[in-house]
Amino acid sequence: MNLKEFIQENKHQFDDEKVSLDFDAKFERKLKAEFHQPKKKSKLIYLKIVSIAACLAIVFTVVFWQNNTSFTHQKNEILANLENESAGKRLEGVYNFSDDFKKEDEKIISSLLNLLHKDENTNVKIATIEALLKFPKNEKIRLNLIDALATEKDPLVQIKLIKSLSFLRENRAKKPLKEIINNSQTFPIVKSNATLAMAEIKQ
Repeated sequence: MNLKEFIQENKHQFDDEKVSLDFDAKFERKLKAEFHQPKKKSKLIYLKIVSIAACLAIVFTVVFWQNNTSFTHQKNEILANLENESAGKRLEGVYNFSDDFKKEDEKIISSLLNLLHKDENTNVKIATIEALLKFPKNEKIRLNLIDALATEKDPLVQIKLIKSLSFLRENRAKKPLKEIINNSQTFPIVKSNATLAMAEIKQ
């Protein structure tokens, strides 16, 4: 019986000037039961919400930790390959970076730039240039590609650099391009690519 029904059932007792002590006690108990019950329910609901939130927090923490651990392991493996004495391993590191990394990573990019300037293997250098082009807006990468073009002697790598800077529409590459075009020792195919790149950059 709820409070409303209780009052209706005992309405005649409210009309009396004097209410018995027994009735008064019964009425007080009804009031307490009526008004305290929702608080208990609210407390239970609150506890359930807190428990669910705590469980979700634990799940997210575990997933984040696993992803972070996996990423760190993958990054360290790539860095180790990029610094390996074997050209095949260095090439593997470059390809793994190209396939797996969607965001820029300072350490890996620095290692790639080191390969760009110092590696003696043509295939490694060409793959490195391709990997660096994943981040065309990176100013550090752009400047290093220009610097590499000014010093590179391998014709295949020169062509790759020329095409890359042309693709980037890098206006600052005009100077090294002119030097390549005017150099009598430049291979004809390299010179023709440089001439074409100059025309595209000027547009």
